[in-house]
Amino acid sequence: METILYHGTPSGCTFGIIVALEWLCRPYRLVQVELPGIPVPALQSGGKLLSDCRAILRHIGQQRRCLLGYRSGTAEARKLDTLLDYLHESFDSGQARMALACATLDEMLGGQEWLDGSKRTVADACLVAVVRWAQREAGLELGAYPALQRHVGELHADPAVFFADAIETQRPAVSSGRYLGKAA
Repeated sequence: METILYHGTPSGCTFGIIVALEWLCRPYRLVQVELPGIPVPALQSGGKLLSDCRAILRHIGQQRRCLLGYRSGTAEARKLDTLLDYLHESFDSGQARMALACATLDEMLGGQEWLDGSKRTVADACLVAVVRWAQREAGLELGAYPALQRHVGELHADPAVFFADAIETQRPAVSSGRYLGKAA
């Protein structure tokens, strides 16, 4: 069964899911849903329908030999789950909590290349999405957080992030992954 991401406006969480799907390099399609009351984002994959952003990212993280995550039940998977929860909750809880989260993430990224520490994961896709949303919607400035600013800047230079941005802004999009186009 084909993987399909149903989305509204691909900002915030959906943006991160598109980035993760590009990194995963498995065939997928997008369907923009503009009907009130239809919960999006939702991912149809392998007979499953997932409708929670974090569940979708966790699912993507477990694909292709856990390319963007870890095997379920391991300490690494639990740490990644906690990190995804932290990102979602911290950037959607007001200026003070967002500033504290940025300081914490800046410290974490001070001595490592990826948010998880050992490899690129769905948490990095989630991070670029929530920071992008916070900059646009809440006026977040990253100048006081040099390691976080460096990491987000590097993520913005990634072809998958360019692609997700083109989808969001409805510009011609060139996939670096296996995007098959819009589903009929």
